[in-house]
Amino acid sequence: MVFNKNMNQINFTANYINSIKIKKLEGEKYKPFEVSLAELNLNNKKDIFSLKETSSNWGECFAEDIYINSCKPKNSEYKNHVYALTTQKDNFETLKPNNILGLVEFHEKKDNTNKIEFLQVQPDYVACQFGRPLFKKIGSAIIKSLKNLYPDKPIKLHSVADAKTFYQKHQFVKDKSSFDNLDLIWNG
Repeated sequence: MVFNKNMNQINFTANYINSIKIKKLEGEKYKPFEVSLAELNLNNKKDIFSLKETSSNWGECFAEDIYINSCKPKNSEYKNHVYALTTQKDNFETLKPNNILGLVEFHEKKDNTNKIEFLQVQPDYVACQFGRPLFKKIGSAIIKSLKNLYPDKPIKLHSVADAKTFYQKHQFVKDKSSFDNLDLIWNG
């Protein structure tokens, strides 16, 4: 699947990027389900509010860090992007917090690498239905989208120990320029 970095801006708020398939629990089985990737406009009060509400709904997790960072002054070393995976198909001028399934803070750097600062999928205590997650493959969809949006530069990240295997499944390897085993890189 090829993605265009052709973002149609709608009312100067969240930009629809593309649709992508994840898995949704229907009855006893997971079936393909189409969701949208949107970039939040960090200069728009509605988008910041959606991010704040999502962070509040999800509790203490990386969504809170993403929200806090989105409110900080801009950094000249990189362009900060916040992407949301959402069940919304339209009306991106009002991104609904209850529809957001995953968030990623992504730094598009001026040097030769980009960086995933934080990636957070909807926590299980919010997302489970009858003991099973309602959606699967959210994080994988976000990673796939980022790789397709930014194919020309390596992507670095610092993983938490519990997520290292997840990133390794997505072709991230130990960053040889670091002594930390949790510093990973995808080279395209």
